[in-house]
Amino acid sequence: MKTNIIIPVYNNQLPLNKLLLEIRKKYDYHLVVVDDGSKIPISIENISNAVLIRNKKNRGKGYSLQRAFNYSYAKGYDFSITIDSDLQHDPSFIFDFINVSSDYDLVFGKRNFSSKMPYLRRFSNTVTSFIISKISGLKVYDSQCGYRRYNLSMLNSCDVHENGFQFESEIIIKFS
Repeated sequence: MKTNIIIPVYNNQLPLNKLLLEIRKKYDYHLVVVDDGSKIPISIENISNAVLIRNKKNRGKGYSLQRAFNYSYAKGYDFSITIDSDLQHDPSFIFDFINVSSDYDLVFGKRNFSSKMPYLRRFSNTVTSFIISKISGLKVYDSQCGYRRYNLSMLNSCDVHENGFQFESEIIIKFS
């Protein structure tokens, strides 16, 4: 099971630097960093086994992920793990995503919501997760969690329409 790690980023260099260092402490998987048109271009200098894909302008998280998935699929990867650059996800769990059976096309994490996350974001995620659960027939605890593992051949066969943050909800529905 050939797997890489995808990190979408927009105007977030300092948290990205910390995330990359944390990942490299434990893992040497190929990294694909997608800069979604940051005002000051993102840099990944001195990070081994990594590639930077840059959007000329901000196109949205879904668009950026799709670019990275297409790159990864063309390079022969079977699975991609996505992790957001904002340090909401602990990179020490990457191995847990890798160890899940390859029979699963989509594996996603769940954040522990705290008072640090604005109330409206927690509320909207709860409502969205409820709706996605009803539509998909699955119990979805965190529909907007950016910590996931995707089966790239399954993803490649999907007709996706969303280029923004809605992409992740669309994928849950299509994979179910």
